Amino acid sequence: MASRADAIALIGACDAVWTMTSLLGFEALIRGKPVTCLGAPFYAGWGLTTDLAPVPARRVARPDMAALVHATLIAYPRYHDPVSGRPCPVEVVVERLATGAVPHPGLANRWLSKVQGRLAGYAWLWR
Repeated sequence: MASRADAIALIGACDAVWTMTSLLGFEALIRGKPVTCLGAPFYAGWGLTTDLAPVPARRVARPDMAALVHATLIAYPRYHDPVSGRPCPVEVVVERLATGAVPHPGLANRWLSKVQGRLAGYAWLWR
C-alpha cells in the first residue's frame, strides 16, 4: 500500500495504471502511461484507454490526447477569478496560481471545510 505517497511519483515508477474511476488514470494518460479502466471515468471510451467496462454509447469521438486535455481543462469548465469574483478564462486562473495572487480563503471557508469533512461519512443520509 502506498499511503501518503506522491501520486505523480508513483505514476512515473509504474508501467501502466489500472483504475475504476480515479482521476489518477487521467494524470497517467497525460504522462503517457497506458491506462486500463474497470469503470467509466470521463476519460474512458474515447479510444485512449483500454476499457473493460461498458462506456456510454455517446462517446463515439476519437480525440487525441491534446484534444481530450483541452476539452477537460479549457473548453468544458467554467472558471471563477478568486480576486475579482467574476467568470474568467483559464489563463487568468493559471496566472493567479503561478503568481500566488489568490486571496486567503478566510475563516468561513475553513469552517465549511471542517463541517464537510465531519459529514462526509454520512452522505448516505441525503443521497
